[in-house]
Amino acid sequence: MKIHYINLNSKIDGYLFHLAVGNFDGIHIGHQNIISSLVKEAKKQKKFSAILSFHPHPRQFFSKELDRYQILSEEKKQKIFKSLGIDHYFCLQFDKTLSNLSPMDFISKIIVQQLKVEKLIVGYDFHFGKDRKGDTKLLLDLSKIHGFTTEIVKPIYQPNSKKLYSSTLIREAIRLGQMEKVCSLLGRPWSMDGTVIKGDQRARKMNFPTANILPHNEIYPLKGVYAVKTKFEGKNYTGIANFGERPTVEGEKLLLEVHLFDFNKDIYGKHLTVEFLTFIRSEKKFETFDLLFEQIKRDIQIARDYHLRK
Repeated sequence: MKIHYINLNSKIDGYLFHLAVGNFDGIHIGHQNIISSLVKEAKKQKKFSAILSFHPHPRQFFSKELDRYQILSEEKKQKIFKSLGIDHYFCLQFDKTLSNLSPMDFISKIIVQQLKVEKLIVGYDFHFGKDRKGDTKLLLDLSKIHGFTTEIVKPIYQPNSKKLYSSTLIREAIRLGQMEKVCSLLGRPWSMDGTVIKGDQRARKMNFPTANILPHNEIYPLKGVYAVKTKFEGKNYTGIANFGERPTVEGEKLLLEVHLFDFNKDIYGKHLTVEFLTFIRSEKKFETFDLLFEQIKRDIQIARDYHLRK
């Protein structure tokens, strides 16, 4: 997959793209349906499939209070797009100039003149242009004027439910620690990753060594203990993790602490991906280290039993 970081003045090679446009935050099953349709049709017509997305997320651009809003980092989004068979990924800089483009100018300047789109695929609720005034009805009218085809993907509902696949639902579930629900909506576990740093060694002294990771820039899960699966150097390991401030030891910063089962490697400075599978309990301050030690043993047994069932 070829990656393009572009702005309104960027020049694009003259391909006739089949393009899907949107934020695709999370790339949930609904998004995957759109992308699958895009890739299949592009291959059939012997054209290049492409995604147009925005950075930063428009809602983050307009409201600085929406920190920790995104489900996926830009890097993770790109990896998933590549795995789904996309040929070209366009990351368009979202700034004041872009936010002020009218719906008509958004289509004529970006979709037609800049990207030379032959076919555009969007979701049923797609909006575009200043104040999101453009909708699918206007898009269909503009596509006739400019000579490209448009496919509107119908709403995609969860199995045996009237609920749609939604990035908003996923954010809510992550913040509530509902990781099974998150996995069912994404089609995969949600994860955090980062470089393993040195901690205060307290867990190691209790014979529960942990890999410590500073939290990422995306959304935070509910503070507490989780059964997790990790990916390290191409191999999967099961384990348990705590995300929080460690109140029993007077912790002053958020930290993801991961204890890997049956694992004994030096991984300081290495990159670790941690998949959240199920919530075990909320973060709690214990009166003594002995009480914390006993609770950790119980938590580990719960996590081991969970992994055995899986």
